[in-house]
Amino acid sequence: MGDMTGFIRSGSFIVAFAVLDSGSRECDPNDEVLVAADNWANATRLIRGQGYRTIPKRPGRMKPDPDSIALAIKTPGIVYRRKWAAGEQWNPLNNQENKDN
Repeated sequence: MGDMTGFIRSGSFIVAFAVLDSGSRECDPNDEVLVAADNWANATRLIRGQGYRTIPKRPGRMKPDPDSIALAIKTPGIVYRRKWAAGEQWNPLNNQENKDN
């Protein structure tokens, strides 16, 4: 799954992007997740805080689009989610330890 992740550096932040299993057992259970943090390790910690458990230790080569980067940079530390390949808007996730599935 490492190839379904990536980041781009913007100023003092990275914008991390990943396609992860939502755990919902739906037909297409993948979520796109986005967050700005100071490094990949902190980004994965923030994503895990939303209930996503399987996150690669190293990012792949995917890059978030410019609009997604701008959104994340405006709100560092906020994890955003949308259904993978559905063309939805990014939605901020609540800062909770376990995501409801």
